[in-house]
Amino acid sequence: MQKIEKWRVKELALILNELCLLLKTGNARDWANVFSHFHDESQKIISKNEFDLDSLNKLVKNIKNCFFGSSSFTNIILRHENSEENARMNQSLYLTRARLLKILMDLEDRLVDYIS
Repeated sequence: MQKIEKWRVKELALILNELCLLLKTGNARDWANVFSHFHDESQKIISKNEFDLDSLNKLVKNIKNCFFGSSSFTNIILRHENSEENARMNQSLYLTRARLLKILMDLEDRLVDYIS
């Protein structure tokens, strides 16, 4: 199995926290709670001296599942009273989701055990 550096999981935790705060601000508290849970799970993985690759793999798969389905995470629209702030928040959500998906795909690729 390829080695996963601690900084990669820390990067995942940071983006999950950023996403959680953005979702709370945009009145998507249910989704904020989901990503808060994912953030907590990532912190548990980071806190151990040796990574539990099975837990990390499970976390990555669970987060990726939020991107699929008809009522999926990709259909969220954040709400704010100020229309300019509303537009800024939704643009930030779009970019944050893209960054998260890129991080997940990278981690998923590193978790694969290639046979030479």
